[in-house]
Amino acid sequence: MTQSLLNKALTYYASDTPEHVEDLFSPQFVNLGKFKIRYVRKEKPMSPTLLLLNGLPQSIRMWESSLNTFSDKFDVLAFDIPGFGLSTADENDMSPSNLSEIIIKVMDHFNIKQAHLVGPDVGVPIALTAVINHAQRFLSLNIFDGPGSFPPKLSPMLMTVIKSPFIRWLAKGINKKPIMKTNFLTAVKEGYHHHKPTKRAIKEYYDIAYNQQAHKCAISFFGSYSKELPWIEQRLKDIKTPTLITWGKQDPFVLVENAYFLAENIPQSKLVVFEHASHFSSEDAGQDYVDLLTNWVDGGFNTHSGS
Repeated sequence: MTQSLLNKALTYYASDTPEHVEDLFSPQFVNLGKFKIRYVRKEKPMSPTLLLLNGLPQSIRMWESSLNTFSDKFDVLAFDIPGFGLSTADENDMSPSNLSEIIIKVMDHFNIKQAHLVGPDVGVPIALTAVINHAQRFLSLNIFDGPGSFPPKLSPMLMTVIKSPFIRWLAKGINKKPIMKTNFLTAVKEGYHHHKPTKRAIKEYYDIAYNQQAHKCAISFFGSYSKELPWIEQRLKDIKTPTLITWGKQDPFVLVENAYFLAENIPQSKLVVFEHASHFSSEDAGQDYVDLLTNWVDGGFNTHSGS
């Protein structure tokens, strides 16, 4: 049944653009303590470092269409957040506070003193926590399509998972298969307004969506929101890091109202809403997003630094 779902996705939802012979995202890993971190590194000495995280239920393949453009100008490191993508974690690791510390460990491992941090989707509360606790390590922040307050404005299904321990128990156990299917379809179809992922991305997202440990980690992460999102919300006004907030106006999962709230509460922020983009807005907005982030990291963030 699931194999037929994958075949259907490859037939109907995959991009027609020919894939490069070289796979820049062919999985490579580094061990940091208990964590096995999947990453892509494109070094460019003497250039600003762009640190890219991933969303759920995707991986850093969400940056396939933009990595080459970014790496032409910047020093780039992309890695899957533990418990998401292909990086491993235990369920008790799955909270923004715990995972934000992994960002610092990864930066230390790659000898990155400061970076421009990009946190999509589940990476939003993780990136916000990292910036709140380690402001000196980040030159700027770009967040999109994820929650930073409580209660967040989400689809009814996501709110139910966040609020109900019983629903999370069902989602990890007897009800896991329909949730896995929903996650996969979100990653390859429902999360977009018009973008189509590559076949490599679809295959990888399939493996992630149907990985039982990754599935349990994701559900456990949502369970941390009721405790950790209020802590983040209380500290938004203290953030001094220049913050670019981008969002898809058509996002049916993490509603655009979240973007307006974050922009109102983070002092040095800039908000850009992409009218025709859905949940995975960086891909849906395409070159508009790439140009915006490139200009931001290339010096645009200085106009929001307060200096």
